[in-house]
Amino acid sequence: MQKNPFLAVLNNESVQRPPVWMMRQAGRVLPRYRNITKETPFRKIMANPSLAAEVTLMPIEDMGMDAAILFSDILVVPEALGVKVEWTNEGPTFPEPLITKDKPAGSLHFDINRLTHVADTLDEIQRQKDADTPVIGFCGGVLTCLCYMLGGRDRSMQFTDVVRYLYTNREEAKEMLEILTSATEEYVHLQAAHGIDAFQIFESFAGTISVELYTSLIMPYIRRITKAARSHGLPVIFFPKGFGVGIKTLTKEDCDFVSIDWHTPLVEARNMVAPELGIQGNLEPRLLFASQKDIEQQLNSYIPFFRQNPRWIFNLGHGLHKDTPLENVRFVTEWIKNADWK
Repeated sequence: MQKNPFLAVLNNESVQRPPVWMMRQAGRVLPRYRNITKETPFRKIMANPSLAAEVTLMPIEDMGMDAAILFSDILVVPEALGVKVEWTNEGPTFPEPLITKDKPAGSLHFDINRLTHVADTLDEIQRQKDADTPVIGFCGGVLTCLCYMLGGRDRSMQFTDVVRYLYTNREEAKEMLEILTSATEEYVHLQAAHGIDAFQIFESFAGTISVELYTSLIMPYIRRITKAARSHGLPVIFFPKGFGVGIKTLTKEDCDFVSIDWHTPLVEARNMVAPELGIQGNLEPRLLFASQKDIEQQLNSYIPFFRQNPRWIFNLGHGLHKDTPLENVRFVTEWIKNADWK
């Protein structure tokens, strides 16, 4: 039996076509998931291993994806540190942002027992999935988690108060980053012990600070998370959304694959990223609202790219939007699987 293409590409093996999965594939796009949420809210689905495993595997069955990604949220680590998160239909809210505290690092106390539901979910996924279906574990990047922890939910996504805090309270920020990173390392070890095949770091707010500040202040913590995953033999995908030309600075010490956001043309990104690193991405997710003719025109442009760059995982440049037509998602996955890539 032919090896799953996602695992093959991660292991630098030749494939007949690029593997395909999509960020936020396990969730609101799926009618079966929406039916579950009529009775069970998001947070309770995460806490229910049977339901969370079912949702994790839905994109394999309903969309034809090559890999499953754990149904969870990046904010489970801040929660396990004692940060209060309220889960609403509009997303998470933070009734007590840590920026209001005098010494916020002192209020953080990691309790890994608050993450046992993730271990139980991964065990249930192993029981339910086909043997050749890889499972991706993940965490939030430390800057992204810190932005939420300090600033709460900033609808502008600029987190100006948090960035100011990084400049004016550098030592306290470093203390928080240290605590957050140590907790995340433990979270990586937990996921690895329960059968994941690869690990992705979602740094959704990399673009909120300069490349220079990110490289000097944040990247050392990212490398620790990568090292934790690699200690279990797991390949690491790093998604620094909005990092721009900062992707030029990434090395093998940082990750194995760089996931490219939709702002940067894929060919340009490949020229910027170090040749020893693979890349993932980066279809503009809102293109999936267009006609299938328009979608196919963009997909056709990837064929010569793959022929020159086989260490490529097809994905989006950010997550699926909740109203994305399911038929267009299926169109993309079927197209990827049936196109003449050679």
